[in-house]
Order: sequence, then C-alpha cells, then structure tokens
Amino acid sequence: MKKSKYLFLAVTLFVSTLAMAQKGDYVIDQQSNWQDRLYFGGGFGLSGGSWGTSISLSPLVGYMVNSRLSVGVGATYQYYSYKDFYFDYSDNRWGGQLFARVNLIRQVFAYAEYSFLNYSYNGDNNDRRTVDRLPLGLGISQPVGPRSSLNLVAAYDVLYDTYGPYASPWVFSVFFSL
Repeated sequence: MKKSKYLFLAVTLFVSTLAMAQKGDYVIDQQSNWQDRLYFGGGFGLSGGSWGTSISLSPLVGYMVNSRLSVGVGATYQYYSYKDFYFDYSDNRWGGQLFARVNLIRQVFAYAEYSFLNYSYNGDNNDRRTVDRLPLGLGISQPVGPRSSLNLVAAYDVLYDTYGPYASPWVFSVFFSL
C-alpha cells in the first residue's frame, strides 16, 4: 500500500506540472515587434488511481510588455471522477485566468494570478458554483536556452475558500517554458 501511495504522488507531481511558456533570457527592447513579445503555452495534467481520475487542459497566451513584465490570459478545462462503493461522481469543470510575472533580481520573479473555476457543488451538476483564486508568490527561473527555462513557483491564494474544490491555499508549480 505504501508503494502505491509514493508511486501515485510521484506520478501526480510529474504529470500535473504546469507547462507555461515564458521566454527565458530572451531580450525584449523598444525595437521588438509584437510577434516577438507574444508567446503561447499551457498545461496538461493527468492523474489517477484507485480513488479516481483527473484530467486537465490549460492553454494560455502571454505578452512580454518589456524585459521585466509579462502578462497573459488562459483557459482551463478539468474532468474529475471519483468512484467507490458508496459514491459515484464526475464533473466537468471550466475556468479562466489572468496572470502577471515581474522579474525582480537575477532569476527571481514575483507572480500574481487571478483565476476562477466553475464546478458542481457536492456532486450535483444542477448546483454549479464558481470559486475565485488570487495566488500571489515568488518563483525562480533557470534558463536552459535563449527562449526557454525551468521555473518553480510558490504562491499563496489570498482568496482561499475552505468550501471550494481546492485542498489548500498553497499553490506550488513546476513548469518548463518554451
């Protein structure tokens, strides 16, 4: 049983990482055109086990305002199912996000995101609710190419609602940028 818990945790951490596009050490200046400032990305998550299945897809588009500031928008779709002896539940969740990233010193950056997620409350698809999130935090970026990097973010959701679908106000992300 312990092996399956550790395997599940490792697979969940590996597969559910957020893959956001943020240009690494790529220099944006006054002469950069809008196509050079635009980037696309997103995330894909997949986890499963004896408790159920979760699949998520989160495309996004970002714009580098200058070499320090990046802003963008994204959408989210999640399918979640849970089945045991007493309970059979599935949900199609959807939402969106606005985000900003400010490069501070070296590879350290500040991160802010406003997002919302619409989900069925207590397994009742006729009772849908929307939860807002506002994770604020810091991240570190390790460039691995002229337009790519490996990023780690730790953020705290200042709008956290204990009755929502999230288990914790802490948001940890590991993502590779292209």
